[in-house]
Order: sequence, then structure tokens, then C-alpha cells
Amino acid sequence: MPQTTGAGGVYLTDDMIINEAMFQYKNNLVACRNVYRDLEKRVVNGVGDQITVKKPFRSKSVEGRTLGKSALVDNSVTLVISRQRNVGLEFTLQDRTLSIQSFSERYIMPAIGEIATQVDKSIFDAANDGAYFTTGTLGAALTHTSVMFTKADLNNVGVPDDGNRKAMLNEMDAANISSAVSALFNPTLVSDSVKKGYVGPLSGFETFSSQLVPTHTVGAHGGTPLSSGGVDQTGASILTDGWTASVTGLLKKGDTLTFAGVFEINPITYESTGRLQSFVVTADVNSSAGGLATIPISPSINDGTLTTTDTEGNSVSLAAYQNVSAPIADGAAIVVNGIASGIYRQNFYWHKNAIGFAMVDLYLPESAASASRVRDADTGLSLSLTKDYDITNHKEVTRLDALWGVKVMNPELIFRNLAQKIN
Repeated sequence: MPQTTGAGGVYLTDDMIINEAMFQYKNNLVACRNVYRDLEKRVVNGVGDQITVKKPFRSKSVEGRTLGKSALVDNSVTLVISRQRNVGLEFTLQDRTLSIQSFSERYIMPAIGEIATQVDKSIFDAANDGAYFTTGTLGAALTHTSVMFTKADLNNVGVPDDGNRKAMLNEMDAANISSAVSALFNPTLVSDSVKKGYVGPLSGFETFSSQLVPTHTVGAHGGTPLSSGGVDQTGASILTDGWTASVTGLLKKGDTLTFAGVFEINPITYESTGRLQSFVVTADVNSSAGGLATIPISPSINDGTLTTTDTEGNSVSLAAYQNVSAPIADGAAIVVNGIASGIYRQNFYWHKNAIGFAMVDLYLPESAASASRVRDADTGLSLSLTKDYDITNHKEVTRLDALWGVKVMNPELIFRNLAQKIN
């Protein structure tokens, strides 16, 4: 970007300011660069728009001459454009005669860094709420070996190994494996691709570090919990008992747990991987005075026996969408990952198609003294600038805005690792 000085009375224009803001903005993002981004073209109005994304159709063949019908199920998820962040800049007209470099260092970099933080944080928060697969040794620091086993875990449940796998590490665990990465990674060979937070390639992952990877606080669970209800259970809401009575915050949104006898399967072969299927709790849960709790979970359990009804009223199998080896048997033991009320560092491993992100152009008000917008051709990021004048204090008030939506589209493509316990 050209450097403009104020020595000759050169005045910084709005275009200079917003383009510098975009330059700083895109260079402050980590997570946003590593998710699915081809959604903006579906947005019409902006705030409140909903983007429906259809998930891949699945079918299952059957042996023999008898026809096996596959339900024409259009599974879909909805991304809502609901997040808007702005930052206000108040500066004098004299500030406009600074060089763009000085102006950026004083005003733009700290301001736009805050918006970039919130954008990336929204992606990590979505991963925290949606990831149900777990990997690694609970409570252990990350090692090169554990990342290699994580690669195997992803392979076993059919996560595509097509060069789009990302490892998003907290800063401490990134430091723990830095020597292993350094031995494999020569940054001088890929200097053009080095981005903010880039650690290097490791075991098939493009590896990044970020201070925004959230920790997770486990619920205050206790007792000897079991599935209940007297029958096998499928679906997304599980009846349980045996918890410590009357506990508020028994389980927290984002907690993961397993049920005895319920194993994850390979979605290609439909055979058990030998690991218990982990489930994520989708809302906070309290226990009753009798130690009962109904737990909302993801994924919704399908043991291959579920059916649906087609438009003609025929019962059609949903076996193609089987995701566990068996339903939850009555009395199955429940294990929550993590010590009660413990706080753990986390790492995430995802395929780029796991999370959808759309950043759209914000409406520019006609009444503003000045309004402009910039969209980066390489990243699809968008920022708007609107300006007004404070005649009393002889200052300009400028605001920068970003508008976006984020959604976990394919949670089966994300793994989480509860690493070291920090409290």
C-alpha cells in the first residue's frame, strides 16, 4: 500500500482509510481463512438473511434381488446473517494529514483488530458448541504422536483427507509441538503462503495457533449416571438418572460424554471403529431433586433401524444415515469427559467444509455524510465505512462495520481435544 505523508498537505481520503482497514483486517484473521466461504452469493438483503445449505445425500445398497429403497432425504442446515460488530474512530482533521502508516498504527490497527478478534472468536465458539467427536488423551499436553493418532481418528470416521484438514491449536499446545513442526517445516520454501498464526504442516494438517481457541469449563457433574426410561433410546434427547441431586450446571453446553455400548462407526463400511461414540451436550442441564436429567445431545442417535415416511405414505429406511453401532440401552453407564468443574485447554481439528462462514455487504445509509464499502477480492471479506462530523469539537466520527454469519454445517468433520487441565 502506498505511503502518503502529510508533509505536502496530503489529506487522507475515506478510500485510503477503508482500504488500509481491510489490509489490516484480513491479516489479523486465522480461523476465518480456514472455513467454507462460498456462501455470500446467496445473500440478498443482509441482516437476518438465512442461507440454507443442503448436506450430501447418502444411500445404502442391499444384497440380493429385492429392491432396497433409499429415502430421498434432503438434510440441510441454516446459516443466519446475525452478527454485526462496529468500532468508532474519533479523530481531528489534523489527524487526516498523518501518513497512512502513522494513521494506521494509531487508529486503524487497534480498532480493526478488535473486529477481527470477534469474527474469529465466533468461529471458534461455533466449533466449541458443535464438535462432538473427541480425540487425544484427556488432560495431556499435545505431542506430535497424539496428532498422528488424531489423523487416524479422522480417517476412521471418513473425514476427507484432501489437503483441507486444519489443526487449530491453543498457544500453549502449539508451543509444545513447535520443535516437531520445525523439524518438518521449512518456511523459506512456502514463504508466500505463510499467514498469521501459521505453525506449519503436521501429520496431514495445516496447523495454526490462536489465543482465541477457547478453554472449556466442564459441568459440575457427580453421582453414578445411567441412561433410564426402561427402553433403548435413539434421537437427540436422552433420559438419564443417578446424578447428584439438585445440581445447577450439572452439564454445560459443549460438554462431551459417552454411553457404554454405543460405538462410533465408519460411515463408508458402517462397521464399528472400536471407539465409544462421543456426544456433545447442546444446552446446559440441571439435575432434579431425584437425580434425573434429560440431556439434549448431538449427533441425534441413529442405529440404522430408523425409518421415515415418504410423500406416498410408505415407510422408508434411514439406514444410510446410521451414525452409531447401537441404540443407548437402558442402564448404560455414562462418562463425562473431564473432571467436574475442571477448566481445560482445547484444540480443534476440522475439515474446511465443517464450518460455513458468510460475510456480506452492509447497507450504506443515504443520510451519512460519507459512506463507502470495500470487498477483498481474494478473501471475500467486506467492511463498510460511514462518517459524520462533530461541528462542536471539530472532529470527524467514523465507524467501521462488519456483518457476518457462521454455522457448523458438518459437525461430523470436527474433532475436539481436551488438553491440559488448567484449573
